[in-house]
Amino acid sequence: MKLHTKNLFLAFFMLALLASCKDRPNAKEPEKIAKEQNKANQQHTVEQKNADYSSYLVDVVHDQLFEVELGKLGKRKSNNEKIRDFAGELEKHHESRLQKLNALASDMMYAVPHNLSDKQWDEIQDLEKTNAKNFDQKWLEVVISKHNKAADVLIDAINNVDNYNMRTQLNETLQEVRSHLEAATFIKNKQLK
Repeated sequence: MKLHTKNLFLAFFMLALLASCKDRPNAKEPEKIAKEQNKANQQHTVEQKNADYSSYLVDVVHDQLFEVELGKLGKRKSNNEKIRDFAGELEKHHESRLQKLNALASDMMYAVPHNLSDKQWDEIQDLEKTNAKNFDQKWLEVVISKHNKAADVLIDAINNVDNYNMRTQLNETLQEVRSHLEAATFIKNKQLK
């Protein structure tokens, strides 16, 4: 019992340490670290089946983090009012969703990433370097692509998760992602022509 308590304390301490890095993360692959941590904690999980779901939640949270940064970038860099407004909505909705998913992860005792991976940061930086003339089109292409991939991840998770609370959160997230995908496609097809 003491060993179990020490391991849980150590895991939560490591989570707090990782979460304290707000700006540029030191970890190259925070989603991989979270998945490894969940795998290590699997033997200490009361509900063994819950540990199987952690990778889904890690992937969904990781996508949400990227969408928040995409929203911030779109607000900051776009010269198009419709895109700036949409980017603000993306940021707001994904931050709100992140809070709910982080609460779920905490309830289920899962470690989730709190920073973007190097690959995601590089993608944001590359997009930021896009000239003003091409930015809106490129930004919308990335938003649409990422939301399509996020929808696929969510559908896979929903089809494989039995936990009611997690499934509910995943369904709500999927509805939001589809709404954003529809809005981004509309803006790309109607507003930028």
